[in-house]
Amino acid sequence: MSVLFDNPVQPVLEVPTDPIKWQHSTSISDPAARWRIYLHSLGLEALMSWFQEEFDQAVGSWPHAAPFDIWHVVEGLPLSLGNNRIVVILAETIDAAELRVPQEWVDLPGWSADYYIAAYVDVDAQHLVLWGYTTYGQLQFKSDYDPAERVYRLKEIDLVQDFSTFWVAQQMEQVQSSPIDMLPDLSATQAESLVQQLAHVPDPRLAINFSQWGALFSNDQWRQALYIKRQNATTVSIEDWLENIFEQGWQSLDVLLPQSQISRLRSDADGTAVLTCGKKIFLNTAPDDLLLMFSVDIEANKRRNIRIQLYPSSDTILPNNVMLALELSETGELLKSVKAGAHDDYIQIPPFRCSAGQRLRVHIQLAESTCQEDFIS
Repeated sequence: MSVLFDNPVQPVLEVPTDPIKWQHSTSISDPAARWRIYLHSLGLEALMSWFQEEFDQAVGSWPHAAPFDIWHVVEGLPLSLGNNRIVVILAETIDAAELRVPQEWVDLPGWSADYYIAAYVDVDAQHLVLWGYTTYGQLQFKSDYDPAERVYRLKEIDLVQDFSTFWVAQQMEQVQSSPIDMLPDLSATQAESLVQQLAHVPDPRLAINFSQWGALFSNDQWRQALYIKRQNATTVSIEDWLENIFEQGWQSLDVLLPQSQISRLRSDADGTAVLTCGKKIFLNTAPDDLLLMFSVDIEANKRRNIRIQLYPSSDTILPNNVMLALELSETGELLKSVKAGAHDDYIQIPPFRCSAGQRLRVHIQLAESTCQEDFIS
């Protein structure tokens, strides 16, 4: 392969490792998805900084600041640069002599890019190299489509590897060479059924035909629902907690937090509850982790007395308008909800009692970012 890291026309960006970004991704159950999200988070920060330094145009991440709901199944960093859209494809192998673009970035209406950039990232060496790019028209004209993996493959020889020409090229209007087929309409019932169907499969993007997948995945609400469902494929059990068995991300409070931080929590159940445990929650729109905390008392008739609270992980106050809600898992029926005000240092669902085996859901939301945790009492 002709990629040369000391080539002045192939930009080399610094990509420092970030323990906080890794911590944010630890709640993701699938190891491959967790690493892909971490890698793309590192790459996004480096690329945003580089584009802002090199171009006198607005730079943004698309469709929102940290698209975990895309990265958990589809590779690619979508950016807007002025009026152009760019998708950067990250690879960790230096011997890959081609650009592999997932079909979603080419054939979904509203998702295609003006430019596709091939990048090699080495986390150990903490650098990212932009080694080639192409346009939408050239990708369609010269690439080979692989139906087994649903990717467009473009050989190294067909990529422009001199990024000094990119400064001029990105100013020119790019004409897309062929129309994109419209996707079928999905009803809410069909979408919900697909979300359930794809929640447990290893690679959901290949599990159904592309038109169905595209219709589901390109819808912001349904894509977010799929992401949430796949991160919560395991329903947490209070009965397991009582046996000191904790699912991914959940821990007893004395393990999760230092004693100094535990002492500042206001829950008067800390001293009397049979069980107190928590999980750090990351929302794209929140500046830092949040702490979801459960306190549980077991009454004489085995009924559960449950208190659910939400705290800031390190800041002194919660983000304004973050919502904590309790729902029925089976129907999504809202039972109780509360929102943080401008100066709240915690919020809580009013304490409630329920029988053992009740299926419930905690829903946390801030702006367009949501997180759900299903549990059995």
